[in-house]
Amino acid sequence: MLGVDLVDLTRFETTSRLQRFCERFQVDGNTAMAAAKTWACLEAIVKAEDQPFEPTRISIRFPKHQRPEVYDPDQVLSGSYVLSVSHQGQMIIAVALRA
Repeated sequence: MLGVDLVDLTRFETTSRLQRFCERFQVDGNTAMAAAKTWACLEAIVKAEDQPFEPTRISIRFPKHQRPEVYDPDQVLSGSYVLSVSHQGQMIIAVALRA
């Protein structure tokens, strides 16, 4: 299955919203860009997943010069995912493909 999500970076630029989001969703970093990329990836996975799951039970990591990685220690997802993220200006897009 395939999932795609488009996020506006400005949704995460307020300090209080950014802090709450980073705490709840295990964001890899504490910037608005890190939060927006995480949210876009999570939403893309939600759209590709066949079953409901709690997004706070997985985390997304962004190793330098590599594609994003999904950590699913509780195995709540129905499979593994390949992620791709890109951004232009204030817009971030993520694609999730279930492998």
